[in-house]
Amino acid sequence: MRLQQPHQTETELTGSLLVALPSLVDPNFRRTILFLTHHDQEGAMGFILNRPRNECLGQLANAPEEVADVPVFSGGPVEPKNLILTHLLWKKSGVRFQSLGEEDLPLLDSEKNSKENQTLRAFTGYAGWTGGQLEQEINEKSWHLLKPSPAILQPVHTLEDGIKLWKGIMKDLGSMYYLLAQAPDDVSRN
Repeated sequence: MRLQQPHQTETELTGSLLVALPSLVDPNFRRTILFLTHHDQEGAMGFILNRPRNECLGQLANAPEEVADVPVFSGGPVEPKNLILTHLLWKKSGVRFQSLGEEDLPLLDSEKNSKENQTLRAFTGYAGWTGGQLEQEINEKSWHLLKPSPAILQPVHTLEDGIKLWKGIMKDLGSMYYLLAQAPDDVSRN
């Protein structure tokens, strides 16, 4: 019988960006940039930021007028039929996504609506990992951790813009990553 060591999280990853490296070929996460909204010893949760659905909240749900223009993104493969409205909060300690419920909508001041909609996003589904799973994937070089920046957190409007943003990060990581990022999705067609 082998003794297992208890799982310990070395660093708190909540508020970090996960950038899929070119070696990650799972179609759910290929060429994605995720924001980790939660991470602890029990697991992790996040949303894909660079896969817009080209739809607004008002097109998918009976949304109040003040949030009808909020862009919707494919947040991940877990519970893709669920629609989650979030608010991006910049704090001294870092960036956080706060989930909003219907009871929070009256709190949105209509005068701030145009500014607020830049920080409001809706997601269909989310990404989730069990305890230790994400750390293992990071160790296997499937993900690159990155600190959020305003430029990366700006919403993209098309899938092409999302891939362009991802390729820009690969270029910043070095020429080998950028070269691998240029590979077609289906290498048999090369």
